[in-house]
Amino acid sequence: GSNVTVKCVHGYTSHAEREWAFPGLFYHSLGYNVLIPYQRAHGLSEGKYITFGGLEPLDMIDWIKLINELKPNGSIIIHGLSMGGGIVLNLADKELKNVKCLISDAPNVSIASFFENVSKSVFKKNSDKIYDYLLKRYFNEFGIDLSNYDSINFITNSRYPLLLAAGSNEKLDDLFTMIKSLNPKKTDIIILPGCNHGNGMYKQTNMYQNKIKEFILENTD
Repeated sequence: GSNVTVKCVHGYTSHAEREWAFPGLFYHSLGYNVLIPYQRAHGLSEGKYITFGGLEPLDMIDWIKLINELKPNGSIIIHGLSMGGGIVLNLADKELKNVKCLISDAPNVSIASFFENVSKSVFKKNSDKIYDYLLKRYFNEFGIDLSNYDSINFITNSRYPLLLAAGSNEKLDDLFTMIKSLNPKKTDIIILPGCNHGNGMYKQTNMYQNKIKEFILENTD
């Protein structure tokens, strides 16, 4: 019955309901509609490949169209975590009907750097060769040159107020400060003390939820 819908965007190889159960209940307690779909090639969704934010924004646009069919005069908030946070950033410059604001939690800002980190952590030996292969395979499959694909480019031309969140143990302060300088009037930052990747909602619950409520109230009708 709400006029506000929160679209939740989960992370790499994650389980949609498990990742968003607690945050989803928080949004539901505010009286909002909550949509928690699986990303392509995850869980119940179709698709052969995860594209780490290259093509997932197109899926998000389709979900937004569906929300607008159900709530043509509503307000939409998009909140993503980890890879989902990166997907949210890649929507920042798109013209999306009724989207009022974006929340990006511990985002992957660069798909190329994400591949590099995964290559090093999973393969260790010959990680450079694996990384180069991934970039070439990605281009061959999806036609996207990752050397020119970076969320910073999307944020520079952002159409929406943006809340960036991360744990203090992630050391994203400098990156977020740089991002804020690109769009100072629309970008807000919260660094959650003592938190690691993606656990801010659980470890600093009141601090994070109060910030989200404040941000949403400022940026929705």
